[in-house]
Amino acid sequence: MKRTIFTFSSLLLVGCQGIESDLTEDQAIAIVMEHHSGKVEIVSVTKEWNKYIVAWENEENCEWGTDSVNEKGEVENEETAIC
Repeated sequence: MKRTIFTFSSLLLVGCQGIESDLTEDQAIAIVMEHHSGKVEIVSVTKEWNKYIVAWENEENCEWGTDSVNEKGEVENEETAIC
């Protein structure tokens, strides 16, 4: 019984280590810049869990917001505001 629990725990720990993303911060920035039209300036980038949170602004159309980019490179709009 103890051996089964130990084996299961070991497999669980080893399996969870492979979840880490290969996406880099620079790639996340490039994805967000391509996602928005006009001249987008990146304000900040933070990494939370397996995604990057990218704060951006576009002064041309008075727009700003935050997007999240997951490990697959998919963009999710967290927040957007227009002046």
